[in-house]
Amino acid sequence: MTLIVGQNILIEKIGSVEIDFAWRSLKSDLNLAIYAVAFSDGKVLAETNIDPNQWPLPKSLSLDKSGRHFTVQFPQLDTKIDRLAFYGFLPENSRYSLKQMSHFQIRVNDLSLGRLAKMDVESFNDTHKGVMFFEFYLHNNVWKLGYKRQPLKTGYLTTLTELGVNFIKPEKREQKPSVTSEHKSTEAEVITQPLEPSIVENVQLQKGQNLSLSEHFTHCTAITCKLNVVPKIDDLALNVVAINRDNKVNNIKDFLYHENTILRGEGVKLSDAEVSINLDKLPHDVTKIQILVTRRATSKRINSADFIELSVSNTYTEQKMAKYVCETTDKNYNTMVLLNFYRNQQGWSIRAVGQGFSGGLDKIGQRYQFSPPKLRYVAPKASVASNTLQQEIASFEAENKAAVDKYKKLQSLSYLLMGIAALLVLLTFSRILFLPLACLLGGLGWFCFQHASKSLKTIQDEQFERLVLNMIKANNYQLTPFDIATHCRVNIERATEMLDSLCDKGLGHTAINREGNVFYDFSSLKNSTY
Repeated sequence: MTLIVGQNILIEKIGSVEIDFAWRSLKSDLNLAIYAVAFSDGKVLAETNIDPNQWPLPKSLSLDKSGRHFTVQFPQLDTKIDRLAFYGFLPENSRYSLKQMSHFQIRVNDLSLGRLAKMDVESFNDTHKGVMFFEFYLHNNVWKLGYKRQPLKTGYLTTLTELGVNFIKPEKREQKPSVTSEHKSTEAEVITQPLEPSIVENVQLQKGQNLSLSEHFTHCTAITCKLNVVPKIDDLALNVVAINRDNKVNNIKDFLYHENTILRGEGVKLSDAEVSINLDKLPHDVTKIQILVTRRATSKRINSADFIELSVSNTYTEQKMAKYVCETTDKNYNTMVLLNFYRNQQGWSIRAVGQGFSGGLDKIGQRYQFSPPKLRYVAPKASVASNTLQQEIASFEAENKAAVDKYKKLQSLSYLLMGIAALLVLLTFSRILFLPLACLLGGLGWFCFQHASKSLKTIQDEQFERLVLNMIKANNYQLTPFDIATHCRVNIERATEMLDSLCDKGLGHTAINREGNVFYDFSSLKNSTY
């Protein structure tokens, strides 16, 4: 059942309920968080003093690592709780609003009864920092669900404080020097004041900003850079340029792309969406490692993506060091330089560049005096899983060929009988005795048609369900309606209907992937004999 704002529904025989929140963020660092708040007699049921960074969940309610999938066990819920509300808040002092979200959907499933409700959350405006989505509440000793969608102009701390929550005030700390942006063009000028390694973590780099790796991170010699593009673009590729002290590229081997993925000395290794850098193995003549993205199709531009994010972490400890988010919606470029890793007197530093080139790699070649290769985009080949699915379709069609032919012939017979009946009806104008025979033949034809159509639909539905289950297994138990529509002769609506029906049976639930797209997760089938 799809709810509208203000609608309330009665929940009968309520047991364990799963709640899935799914949305797409138009900004990679939006960081919307979902909170479950329990109430008793109109007041928040919580401890006296709460750490603002650790909101406690009521007992019998759990949240998975994604922060978007809740499980509520109502029979074990604290008897004091008479209302359970679900809020969404942006981080305190966030520069964004909920307007930077789209395709927001909430699904509520009972593990025994199936789908309870679906809520499509409408868009917000620039003033909204939080929202109360929906609530479970007791009315006459019966649980009900109410879809509220109440936008809030206040954040997490302010809103819950107004509701009566007492937060522990954080102790005041001496202000440490922070990473600053460079205003001069030279990359040799970097941060001069040392920072404790524990203070600098996951720095949000701005264009032109520098960060010293040697000063702010201890024992950091192996670095991993991961690319995240929203939405995903198949022909957007990472490239790496190794530049010497003369600001030139020695030869074509110092340019890494899909056919040359390892730098001499193995100091840099390139994959589709990841760059691994070992500073100790870099050639001594290399003073700068430049990471850029290029669209292999030269006629296309980077502004097809909403944003591009490059995250930097320690390969060994997986410590998040920094990230650079480049918004590209108004950039008419084919190639863009994201980050530079460069030597300085203290060791190595990072610089966020964010410079684009409409002329593509030719401009990079002119700048560093080398001839870059032509990057051709080759559409991905059909996977083994796709071939297996085609074989499955062919096998099922062969198994049911006799039955399908039989019911198709029955349909043809039904058309003939109804045609004869129509002809007899015309003849009744001259002989009334033909009318009973026409009715008999018409009814028989209609019965044959209905029986044949229903049987064919049963076979088609069985074939479609078997195919979808095989696709779920072949795709590591994660699937989208688009995946089905590209392999089967069905539209997106039919594919969504099939996935929803499997979720209603308790076989899966909706989730969201790293690209911000909603998908269906059927991980529960991995150990199932279904």
